[in-house]
Amino acid sequence: MKSVFSLCSILLISCVGSAQRMQKVYTDHPDINKACLQFLSSEKSDPGGNERIMLDTLYKISEQDIRENYLTGQIVYVPEAGEGKHFHLTKDGKLEYYRIKYETLSAKEGTEFFCAERYRLDLEKKFQATSAKLKTNPLDLKARQELETNLDSYLKFANSVHGKSQIVRNFLFFSLGKYMKGDQGIPVSPCEFTQKILNPITIATSGLTDADSKLAWAANIQIFTAYELGFTMAGYCK
Repeated sequence: MKSVFSLCSILLISCVGSAQRMQKVYTDHPDINKACLQFLSSEKSDPGGNERIMLDTLYKISEQDIRENYLTGQIVYVPEAGEGKHFHLTKDGKLEYYRIKYETLSAKEGTEFFCAERYRLDLEKKFQATSAKLKTNPLDLKARQELETNLDSYLKFANSVHGKSQIVRNFLFFSLGKYMKGDQGIPVSPCEFTQKILNPITIATSGLTDADSKLAWAANIQIFTAYELGFTMAGYCK
């Protein structure tokens, strides 16, 4: 069955002739997130099974000799909110950018963007699901463990996009403003938070030239530090 799936994938790629259309075919594949993380990080380990086939498929797509227009997003500073924004989730769980931009990408660049967008979308859903549980019960030990798992996934993602294009590294950006207002639970652990995300911030902002994006990052870093400081002073962090 695995070999049949692999053969079908190869044939479909050769017939469709569009990297972007092929990427959309696998958007909801059960192994897409693990395979995308490996694709982005260029890991040498062999995952085996269907995940290996999915990873091979991503490489096949990325090898197509084609350039296509992709709808991407930019990081923007929103003065009214006093923070930067990149994307948000719609009511039906889809990713929607605050500022739309179209980029012409090669198949490899497009597959990197697709993987980063897909992985980050899944991670954002996990952030929100965990925060909802903690809003209901701040002492939920299982949900608090999810905080650490989510943050660990974010840190792995950051390492995987090191050295990638700016539109890929933009997915490291996220806002805590809506959580700080108190109408939602906490999406990540506040303890030693600034220290933990120092490397991702460095990766995300390396070579950043856009003035609006710089302002957005500066504003959000202030939110990060205030977020941790508040909880530390309140005695929640040892």
